[in-house]
Amino acid sequence: MRAVALAALSAVARVPGFLIPVLVAATYGAGPHTDAYFVAYGAALLAAGTLAQSVEVAIVPFAARAILTRGAAARGFFDRSAGALTATSALLWLAVVPVVTLATTAGLRGDVLRYAASFTPLVLLWCGSAVYAGGHVSQSRIATATGSTLWRGAGGLAALAVLPAGTGLWAVGLGLGLGELCRVLWLRRRMWTLTPLGGWGGEGARVADGPNSSLARATAAVMFGSSMGTAAPVLEKLMAVSLAAGAASHLEYAYRLLAIPAVLFDGALAPMLLARWSQAVAATGRPPAAPELWRAVGKGLGLAGAIGLTTALLAPGLVHVLLLHGRFRPEDAATVSGVLQGLSIGFVATMATLLLERFYIAAARTGTIATYSSLRAAVRVLVALVLLRRLGILAFVIGYAVAEWGYLAALTARARPALSATPAPAAPVPGSPETA
Repeated sequence: MRAVALAALSAVARVPGFLIPVLVAATYGAGPHTDAYFVAYGAALLAAGTLAQSVEVAIVPFAARAILTRGAAARGFFDRSAGALTATSALLWLAVVPVVTLATTAGLRGDVLRYAASFTPLVLLWCGSAVYAGGHVSQSRIATATGSTLWRGAGGLAALAVLPAGTGLWAVGLGLGLGELCRVLWLRRRMWTLTPLGGWGGEGARVADGPNSSLARATAAVMFGSSMGTAAPVLEKLMAVSLAAGAASHLEYAYRLLAIPAVLFDGALAPMLLARWSQAVAATGRPPAAPELWRAVGKGLGLAGAIGLTTALLAPGLVHVLLLHGRFRPEDAATVSGVLQGLSIGFVATMATLLLERFYIAAARTGTIATYSSLRAAVRVLVALVLLRRLGILAFVIGYAVAEWGYLAALTARARPALSATPAPAAPVPGSPETA
């Protein structure tokens, strides 16, 4: 029941963010301006979203350990980590924007740059939010972390509602940034009001006050894997703009609709497993046993299969109800429906790997994720590139399915030796009950 409640909360928190592309479709349809907007948004996801999502996951085991052992010193760990990662996202943004702009068609470059400028506040603030959200997850306060995304979406939705339609899509980017500012301030405040900072370590714990090298390595590994997963959709959109006008928008709309059934996994099941396994590793130094891991992944795979089949069957009706308004045409709806049905096949594997990845993160084996994620992204893009001329937009559907199922098979095979080679229990912390 807790998973259902968390999924419902996560879904409610994401409603504003989900409504934004729906309203964009109704107001602007699918064409060059929306293509440029989604390319710029993809660049923001690549630079900041990838890093932030990686941090929010990778920091959980370290946050659990920090709060358990450091007491009030954990404040410095979180604040300094947020500052360092914000600076990193700024550097990544400066590197990504020129590359993405030059990679798109000449007619869209001006719009891409303008939209990218509007996304800059969001890019700079996203990582700070991720640090504190990960801290909440480490204490099993998943509702606080997942519910906080309401701030970001509400900001973008407010910009669409307050500003006139002729203002342009750049207002949405600024609204998302304002919402993210509210989110990071709220999460930080909740962190210190809810977290018991009188832990074993207290002020006298012999620990560093900022992000350590282990966290940096774990974040880098998860980020590399996530960046490969985020880079693939960006490359897909760049390839899609070579097709008919609106193809990149059709692809984006389908991916956004697929996020609806995914909320049960990334908003509830995955963070619940990561919190449970990270707390266990922090206390005992050992990852979950094989029966627990395979039971969780197996149930997740079965649930994802049922959801994927339902999504494929309901795709035409879903697109009709949510997107077929305003300037969004029936032929646009038909294309998005077909893409969504095809993506449902790869969706099943994606959700199963989302759960399996939490084992690797809790067990500090993030290098495996980085390696196999790069292969997954390469397969996804190469398959689409080979089939693009022959199949058009359906090439992206096939590439996604092949890559996701291959990734699941690789992680499953690699988990078996990892389970038999568990690390020794961590040394007790001075002053803890273990040494009392």
